[in-house]
Amino acid sequence: MKNVKTTMVILLMASSLGLGLNSCKKDGVAATDVTVTEADAAELTTDAVTPTTGGFALQVNSSVTIYKTVVLSCGVKKDSTLTKTSAAGATPSYSYNLSWNYMLTCAGIVPSQLTFNFTGSHTFDGTRMSSNGSSTGGFVLTNLQPSASTYSLSTTFTHTGTETSKIARKYTFTSNLSITSSNILVDKTTLKIVSGSAAVKLTGSSSSGKSFSFAGTITFLGDNKATLLLNSGASYAIQW
Repeated sequence: MKNVKTTMVILLMASSLGLGLNSCKKDGVAATDVTVTEADAAELTTDAVTPTTGGFALQVNSSVTIYKTVVLSCGVKKDSTLTKTSAAGATPSYSYNLSWNYMLTCAGIVPSQLTFNFTGSHTFDGTRMSSNGSSTGGFVLTNLQPSASTYSLSTTFTHTGTETSKIARKYTFTSNLSITSSNILVDKTTLKIVSGSAAVKLTGSSSSGKSFSFAGTITFLGDNKATLLLNSGASYAIQW
């Protein structure tokens, strides 16, 4: 009888050990099989666009504000530093320190376009994702004549960073997101984007080493709204 009990105990211990090993194996697979999804790409793109996370729309507004408020001379390059942080306790929040240079080009003495370039650190903490990285961009502002009701912008905007998901799997990944457009229109009174579209491309790799690539188009609808249409056909609403 003693031998039978001893055998049963050994079998139970072996069974428990086997279950533990299987559980660890499953957990290990989950930890190393991280894949960045379309929904993640849409979330990052949204954060890279919205002003509440210091994104593309805020940089467009900053460029137009510079033209309206800074004294510019034809052919003279100017430099400045823009450091902005969202209000204390704000959600979402952002912080950036960007070095800007810009130059006004004129036809004779009549302004024809203002060219901007900027680069610097850019972090944000969105509702579902945070990012620690940098942003660079180049904008060309035209339609400067007083008779035009909107400014026209050709833009390149790139955000490179390390992102951390704040929901579900809470994993990290590295990314490079570019937003490129040639037809952004901005109202001269409100300084808001009223129309235009931009090509989006997102590449990077997850913490498990899996690379990813997504692409699509942002269509700006005015009234602080836009639509992101990925090449897969998935559509996401953006609002700020």
